[in-house]
Amino acid sequence: MVVVEEVTKLSERRTQTSSEAFPDDSLASIRSAVEAVPASVFDGSTKHTEVGGFDAAIADGLSQYEYEGDAAGGYNPNCKLWSHQGFNYSVDLYDADARIAIEVEKSERKNVSDDLLKFQKGYRTQKDGRPKIEFGCLVVPVNYLGRHNLYQHSLTKLDFMKGVLFIDDVAVIGYRDPRPD
Repeated sequence: MVVVEEVTKLSERRTQTSSEAFPDDSLASIRSAVEAVPASVFDGSTKHTEVGGFDAAIADGLSQYEYEGDAAGGYNPNCKLWSHQGFNYSVDLYDADARIAIEVEKSERKNVSDDLLKFQKGYRTQKDGRPKIEFGCLVVPVNYLGRHNLYQHSLTKLDFMKGVLFIDDVAVIGYRDPRPD
């Protein structure tokens, strides 16, 4: 099973109190889904490659979420939150009722800033009088190539952007990548 080492919420790091905090029960469910992923999902891949099955395994534990990879052709239209505006961006997992988006990162190849911008854009995009994304969750490794901590990098980005990041809350879950360095 994958080990979760750290969990932090933006609401714990900022002084603004007018926003809602990430719902504890939802965060616990996401954490449990990450922890339920068997380490064998990483078998046969090296640290320099992404593990596509990781996202799918997390999605298996979160049945109320739409999963980007569920649809034929690889992209679930329910995760493409801005297609009506002509943008082809999507989130990895999305719960439209709870307004929670999850981005799962397995390496440093993708910039965490892009994920935070998606959360921001989702908060600014309305559906039925509410933001499409009220809460964002980053799932990132605490170890990458043995020396890079994408979890700590994510917290640094959050601290840097918190003054201009208009969203109710963002949670960061740091997991240990079980592959040898």
